[in-house]
Amino acid sequence: MLTGDAFQALQRIFGEERVSTDVVDLECYSRDASENRLQPAAVVWPERVEEVVAVVRWANEYRVPLAPRGAGTCLCGGPLIEGGVVVDLTRMNRILSICEDDLYCEVEAGVVWSQLQQELTRRGLWLPPDPASGDACTIGGCLACNAGGMRALKYGTFRDWVLGLTVVLGYGALVQTGGRTHKHVSGYDLTRLLVGSEGTLGVIVAARLRVAPQPDKRATVFLAFEDVEAAARSVHRVRMRGLQPSAAELLDRRTVAAVNAYLGDILPEAEAVILLEFDGTAAAVDELVDRAQRLTAHFATHSEVYVEEEESEKLWAARRAALPALTRYDAERPNYMLEDVTVPLSMVPSMLSAIRRIEEEVALPIPTFGHIGDGNLHPTILYSEQREDEKQRARTAVARLFEEALAMGGTLSGEHGIGLSKAGFMTKEHAAEELEAFLRIKQAFDPNGILNPGKMGLG
Repeated sequence: MLTGDAFQALQRIFGEERVSTDVVDLECYSRDASENRLQPAAVVWPERVEEVVAVVRWANEYRVPLAPRGAGTCLCGGPLIEGGVVVDLTRMNRILSICEDDLYCEVEAGVVWSQLQQELTRRGLWLPPDPASGDACTIGGCLACNAGGMRALKYGTFRDWVLGLTVVLGYGALVQTGGRTHKHVSGYDLTRLLVGSEGTLGVIVAARLRVAPQPDKRATVFLAFEDVEAAARSVHRVRMRGLQPSAAELLDRRTVAAVNAYLGDILPEAEAVILLEFDGTAAAVDELVDRAQRLTAHFATHSEVYVEEEESEKLWAARRAALPALTRYDAERPNYMLEDVTVPLSMVPSMLSAIRRIEEEVALPIPTFGHIGDGNLHPTILYSEQREDEKQRARTAVARLFEEALAMGGTLSGEHGIGLSKAGFMTKEHAAEELEAFLRIKQAFDPNGILNPGKMGLG
C-alpha cells in the first residue's frame, strides 16, 4: 500500500479524479492478455508529458515502482505490477503531425494503431507493422515490446520504423532521441535500445515514425495442405527462390476450425492453410503470384488467388481472428497460454513437429498459427485454470516449447516480449556476461529500479 504522504503527493500531480485505488480498477489493471495476475496499489492517467515526468520523479523520491501501460493487450505480463502504480498512457492519444513530404508522423504513446492507420490511409500512406490487436493496441505498447505483426516478413518490426522517441528515463529525465532524417548515426542509438525494453528503462510518451506510400497493388494467395510440415516446406521454398511476400501466415487444422466457428465458414477445411500476400507495382505482383503458385504446386492441395480488396480482407480478417476464435474453441478449456517461439527458417518444419510431440506429452490441445515466413510461430496451449493439473501441464508445455526452440537456435520471443511469463527462462538463452550487461544498462537508465521491476529477468 502507498503511504499517506506518498499518496497525497501523487494526488497533487493528477488530482483526485485521475488517481484511483478503487478495488474494481485495481482488479482490472491486475491483468493483461496473458495468464499473469498482479494487483497494483493505484492507477494514474496522465494527459501531458509533464505529468509523466512528475510521476517518475515522484516514484524515485518515494521508491514506489511504476508500470507503464497502454491498452493491456500484452501477452506476457509486461504492464503488470504488484503493489506499485500503473501509469495508463491511453489518454495521451493525439496524432501530433503527419509530414507527407518527409514521410514521417509524430504521435503520442496512447494513439491506437488502427486510428493512426486510418489517418495515414486518407493521405495515401501507411505504417507497415500490423499487430493482430491493431484495433486496440497503442503505439507506445507496440514500441515497448517491439511488436511486429503479419507484414514484418517484408517490412520488419516497429524498431525498423522509428526515427525518434520522447521518453522519460528511469531517473526522471525527459529525453528526445533520434531525429527527423531517415539516416541518423550521431551518438549512441538510444532509440533502438529503448524500443523493445518493455518499460524497464524509460516511459515512452511520444514517437516519430517513418511512413511509406501505399503500394499500387496487393494480392493474396490462398494455399491448403495435407500437413503442416508440407506447408512449412512450401513457404521455405518460396523464400529461398527469392520471392518476397509481404506476409506469409499459417493456420493449422484446429485454428481453421476455430475461426470458421467464430466467423462462419470462411476457410476451407484443411490440415494447414497458408496465406501469402504480395504487394508492389501491378506488374511485379502479378509475376510474384504466378511464381509462388508454380513453386508451391507440388505441396499444396488447393491454390487460389484473391486480388479484390474485399475478398482478400475476409481472409486476413480470419487470420487476425485466430486468437479470439481459439479462446472460444474448447468450452472445457477456456484459458490459454499463447507463445511466440521463433526459430531459423530452415527449422520451422522441425519446430512444428516438436509442437505436435509436446501436445501428445502434455495431453492438451496446442493449436498453432503465426508468421511462418519468418519462423515466428504462435502455439496456443488450451487449458482450464480451474484444473490445477491442466495448469501445471500447460506450464510444462511452455517450458518444453522453449527448450525445443532454443535447441534449434531459436529465441524465447519473436515479438510478444519477455515480461513476466518468460523472465525465468532468460538464463537459458543468454549467457551470464550478457545478462550482466543488460543489468548494467538497466542501472544506468533506472538507478533506483522503479521502472517495471521483475520484467525481462531484470530485478
